[in-house]
Amino acid sequence: MTEEKKSQIRKYITWAELALVLILVIYLIYGLVTKNSNQLIFNIMAIVLVLGCVILNDIVEPYLTECFANMDQFRMEAYKKYVLWDVASMAGLLFFVLNFTENSTIFIYGGLMLFFVGSRQKRPYRSAYLGEVTKEDVEAAKQAADTSITHEE
Repeated sequence: MTEEKKSQIRKYITWAELALVLILVIYLIYGLVTKNSNQLIFNIMAIVLVLGCVILNDIVEPYLTECFANMDQFRMEAYKKYVLWDVASMAGLLFFVLNFTENSTIFIYGGLMLFFVGSRQKRPYRSAYLGEVTKEDVEAAKQAADTSITHEE
């Protein structure tokens, strides 16, 4: 598959994700204007948004762009780790959004922290499973990250 075709598929995926976000934003605006919103409907819409984005990014896009064709063991392992970190980060974001109220405790900010940590951790695995970097590049990046963590202490 050509890079142009892959780019076109990724654009369609992005537009689908933006449509999901737009639906949620329209509902939020409707609730603010009419002062008539239902928390259950919002929660369901937020769950559908997060699940939709995860499915589009982690399953549909790689399948349509034929990323799984001729994937070696290293790239498959990177894909699995990417999906795990992506699901964990989205679960953290969803936990934060669904539990954020006036009476929220500081505990819900753990979900937000999980989102940020997971978002950062998944990046090198995406590059690896897409074949943009080699195993040696990933190992060097992990070594550099480990070194910077130990030097900061």
